[in-house]
Amino acid sequence: MAAIVEPAKKSYFFGKGYTDLGDTIKGAWQRNFTSIGKYKDKIGESRANGDSGAIVVIKFVCNVFAMLAILICGSIITAIVSVFHIVILLLFMLIVYIGFSVIWLTDRIYLQTHKIFTACNECKEKSLIPTYICPKCGAQHRNLTPGVYGILHRTCNCGEKLPTTFFNGRRNLAAICPHCGTPLSDRETVPICIPIVGGRSVGKTAFITAFSKEFFDEVAPTHSWDLEFYNDKKKQIYGEIETDFTHGSTRMTKRPSDINEASSVSFSFFVKGKEFKPERLVHVYDIAGEVFTDNNENEIQKQYEYCQGIAMIIDPFAIPSVRNRLEDQLTPEDIAGIGVADIDEIIDSFLNKLREVTGLNDKKMSSVPLAVIISKIDSANLQNEIGDMAVRRTMSAQPQVFNDYFNTEDYLCREFLRNNGMTSFLNNINSRFSNNRFFSCSAIGHTRDHGRYVPSGVLPPMQWLFDNADSSMRKSWNDIQFPNKVLEIKQAV
Repeated sequence: MAAIVEPAKKSYFFGKGYTDLGDTIKGAWQRNFTSIGKYKDKIGESRANGDSGAIVVIKFVCNVFAMLAILICGSIITAIVSVFHIVILLLFMLIVYIGFSVIWLTDRIYLQTHKIFTACNECKEKSLIPTYICPKCGAQHRNLTPGVYGILHRTCNCGEKLPTTFFNGRRNLAAICPHCGTPLSDRETVPICIPIVGGRSVGKTAFITAFSKEFFDEVAPTHSWDLEFYNDKKKQIYGEIETDFTHGSTRMTKRPSDINEASSVSFSFFVKGKEFKPERLVHVYDIAGEVFTDNNENEIQKQYEYCQGIAMIIDPFAIPSVRNRLEDQLTPEDIAGIGVADIDEIIDSFLNKLREVTGLNDKKMSSVPLAVIISKIDSANLQNEIGDMAVRRTMSAQPQVFNDYFNTEDYLCREFLRNNGMTSFLNNINSRFSNNRFFSCSAIGHTRDHGRYVPSGVLPPMQWLFDNADSSMRKSWNDIQFPNKVLEIKQAV
């Protein structure tokens, strides 16, 4: 692959230094041979001046000896001086190269150890270093790192000096995605990328609404975190979230008709606090359910390749046996909002998408934490089967077995699915994702459009995913201490 040519001037020691070295050595030898030529010319001048034969012979011998002296001694001295010059310059170059390598390696290790990368919120491509923009002329620097164009700084072709490392201000420059050119607000932050997946009408958007509002209003203030919207577009999304939360409504996730629009939309915001150096950038992805299940997205969903966790929402009333048993307890609005996609087909579609879109093999997929969330438990008194009341009742009945709230919830959710013909779905989850946990929740808390949201069970699955994604987040957002394993209770029963 051809090297990237940057709109910058190469460092002296990576370009002009070699030219100067060659010119200096070449010039020294030329001067040596020029001196020989002068003595040769003096022999001819002696004859032309009409000197006597003896004088001509004496001058001839003297000039020949002078030429031999320059040829032998001068060449030796020139060679010694040239070697000395080469050694001195190469020594300086070696120091510069070592310094460049150390600084480049330090910069790269910092990015890698802090899990810093850029996730474009439009094309979803991942980049370690975005394309930075020169503040003076707007030139695009695609690899603004220590290198041949400079170690701590590089000089743009316009003369502007640009920092090349994380510790001297590189992240303060404007940047764009190197793949699609979208302006980026995140430069060298730590992303936490969580896709919310599921079929149509399962409650993904309501879940994101409830989580976002509770995170902004409760979690962040409790932990003294400062939150900042990624850009004005994300701020506008939060305005819609607040409106929906107040009125108890939820919008259908837009299915874009323009193929140039992104099918997956992220609600993105920065989390800043003394424990987050650098700050965290949360991307919560939403995609229309029919687009997700039909596999006809406008863009490749690259976020699945680098996401640190996945939340899968399932509508319990999309399970035939559950709907048949409880449909008479549902309101007409609840019935109209039941997800229509088959849950087994959703998981199959999702697994195929992970393989095709990202190239992840089964081993890599198994390492991605998966939170399976059964939604809408406020409807038809489903909370009595898998909600808070059921969890506490089970823990009271068998305290020697069910001694942890969230392991009990996980067990009840799995048993609920198993008892309603979803064994194949459970086996698929367990075989493909080694780190999975089941939750139940009610995002709205009541029938849609019947008043302000009263969410329950929304924060725990997201905290579990955040805990798995980021060690600093796990230390700080520790409202819940999740057990390491979820299968111990099931095996003990």
